[in-house]
Amino acid sequence: MATSEEQFDRQAAHYNAQWNQWSEVSLKWLVEHSHCSKDHRVLDVATGTGFTALAFSGLAKQVVGLDVSEGMLKQAREQASAKGIHNVTFEKGPAEELPFAGAGFDFVTCRVAPHHFLSIPKFCAESYRVLRAGGRLLVADTTVPDGEPEVDEWQNKVEAIRDTSHVRNCSPAEWRSFAEQAGFVIEDVVELEEEAPMQMRDWMKKSGCAGEAAKQVERMFADAPAGAREQFRITHQADGDFTFQWMRVVLSARKA
Repeated sequence: MATSEEQFDRQAAHYNAQWNQWSEVSLKWLVEHSHCSKDHRVLDVATGTGFTALAFSGLAKQVVGLDVSEGMLKQAREQASAKGIHNVTFEKGPAEELPFAGAGFDFVTCRVAPHHFLSIPKFCAESYRVLRAGGRLLVADTTVPDGEPEVDEWQNKVEAIRDTSHVRNCSPAEWRSFAEQAGFVIEDVVELEEEAPMQMRDWMKKSGCAGEAAKQVERMFADAPAGAREQFRITHQADGDFTFQWMRVVLSARKA
């Protein structure tokens, strides 16, 4: 099993605007629900190539992007430089042990990354620690529907085969529980459906999934249970490829 750092160092060169397009609805939700202003300091955890951090740079006083992958951070710094953005810095560190003092940020954001975390409860607890009183946690991630264990099992298995650094896509109810256990007051937990469908083969290529693993993923899509086909709009294409749309969960929670 690859670590997130190893996997994303390999993937860094393949990250592009298409990755962002696949989850841009959730980015729009985070930005619109943040009410971020020029007085605020934002920490974007698992920033990847910096899409979310850079989106908040125009709203906040300062943004810090954190990631375990030096390859991703290099891409993020290059993007910030190319766009002439100077209020964003990028640092290396894990989501479960944030390398910052307590009560230093007004927002913690994290988009389409927690399913790689070794412990989402630890991430939530660390987010609570580094936020100021009244600060907010804003999260978006791939999700599975509440109360549908067959769909949950299928989706998490296919993700783990495609990308061995995958740990788990959690349901909205699980996210609510993790945030509340960390001490947060829940403001909103919503399921979003992404507008842009993904193509299975392109999705596998970008994560480096090939050979027998790719064949196994294709078989799983072909044999997907009815609930998964319905939830994720899995469609078999004439060329043998599949299109699908993952579900996303977005969460807004406040530190009391």
